[in-house]
Amino acid sequence: MKSKRKPKWVYRLRRALLLVPAIAFTAYVWPNDPPKQKDKTEQTSQHEATYTIEASKPIHEDDAVRYEYDVVVHGRPDVETLQSISHDVMREVIEQDTFQAALIRFYDYEAYIGTDSPLGQAVYAPGGDWSLAETVEAGDYDDMVFGWQLREKEWTGQLSEGEVRVWEEWNKIYEAKQSNDPDLKAKVTRTISTKYDLEPEKVQHIVMKQSVWAAL
Repeated sequence: MKSKRKPKWVYRLRRALLLVPAIAFTAYVWPNDPPKQKDKTEQTSQHEATYTIEASKPIHEDDAVRYEYDVVVHGRPDVETLQSISHDVMREVIEQDTFQAALIRFYDYEAYIGTDSPLGQAVYAPGGDWSLAETVEAGDYDDMVFGWQLREKEWTGQLSEGEVRVWEEWNKIYEAKQSNDPDLKAKVTRTISTKYDLEPEKVQHIVMKQSVWAAL
């Protein structure tokens, strides 16, 4: 005598009941990748934008001690975020440096350091004025405030990493060969065009794009 076959839903329910403990056990014992640690030099602001202090140097003018800091900001920060990062940078640097005024220059790529800061800058000094450094003693940070010269960028104009590499090489050669040669830019452009297998017009476009990006 044949036994009566149970409805399909009964077998499906049994399989589901067997799978639940297995899935739970797997989730419990399966090794999780440890969280990646950020580079020690990379910090995160309260607005979740990361930044890196790439360079710092003391500036001795008159009898005052001033410091300059080159900071690369990762992401697409607005002015409010740059202001927040300015506070974070100051909290970090005053633990190791003592000064009467400080300047923070903001960049979106490390390659731009040494040129005009595309994202603007912030001065931390008496009255937010670099020239008033001598009016306070070194380390009197309670008497200092920020003076802002930050830029709200139109991020569609930002260069890509590939374009920055082309610009960086072009600028390096151009600066090294500074002369009164009226055709110098064209000669450098042809050199870079050959090296990167790009049309000269494309190289010219990248150089112009960076110039506009740094200015606006």
